[in-house]
Amino acid sequence: MPGARLVGTQEGGDRVPAHGGDGWREDEPGPADDSDRPGVLPVRFDFEAPHLQDAAVRRIDDREEAVATIVELVKGATREALSALPAGPYRVGVLRSSWESDLAALRSGLRVLALYQADSARQAEVLSYLTEFAAAGAHIRVARRVSQRMIIVDRRAGILAVNEDTLRPPFLFIREPALVRQMFTQFGALWRSAHSVGTGPEDSLAADTVRDVVKVLADGLSDGAAARKLCISERTLRRRVAAVIDLLGATTRFEAGVKAAQHGWL
Repeated sequence: MPGARLVGTQEGGDRVPAHGGDGWREDEPGPADDSDRPGVLPVRFDFEAPHLQDAAVRRIDDREEAVATIVELVKGATREALSALPAGPYRVGVLRSSWESDLAALRSGLRVLALYQADSARQAEVLSYLTEFAAAGAHIRVARRVSQRMIIVDRRAGILAVNEDTLRPPFLFIREPALVRQMFTQFGALWRSAHSVGTGPEDSLAADTVRDVVKVLADGLSDGAAARKLCISERTLRRRVAAVIDLLGATTRFEAGVKAAQHGWL
């Protein structure tokens, strides 16, 4: 399940599979009641591949072994796949390379939640891809900072990068329930602080949305005038402006305008 990205590519061409917690709102993807939280899921491991049945925590240093482990892990997913990708940018061709398999997974009923660091999504073509993927049924969010590569499957097993800001091994393959629960909680905290991608009324980021926000910022309109021009509320405008500032790695509206020009949004 790449695209979301359960399979990613690190700079330099090495391919490794790429694409919570208490406090989820019921209207967000995630557990809706106590019976669906990772701490009370039955303690069993559903994946049959022999190399997925060993120690509760196993370090994987070899790239090929990492690929095989993650592929088998994802193939065994039946309910949900959570993915967090650090760093970036990623080439849109790499992201699209798994498009058909991603769509097949979504059609099968697998729930996909993918979290990207802003660096990887601030190019227009990448955000357009993420918007399209969200329209197909994936749940996509962008955070200013995602420190480690993380995959959690069915809240029973996970992959965690040992080092920050990379898609390269070593990884930890984890099926100890207490540790998976901690990964799930960490993912949930990141998810709640991130900006949703899509074209729905509650979404903050999409290629067209960013262009609209950047344009009214460049025009120097007040929030009221900008909101009226875009036919949205001032509250929605401020939410989208905050999302664009984070996406572009800026701290002020003025800096966002400068960086928007640098990244081709103007």
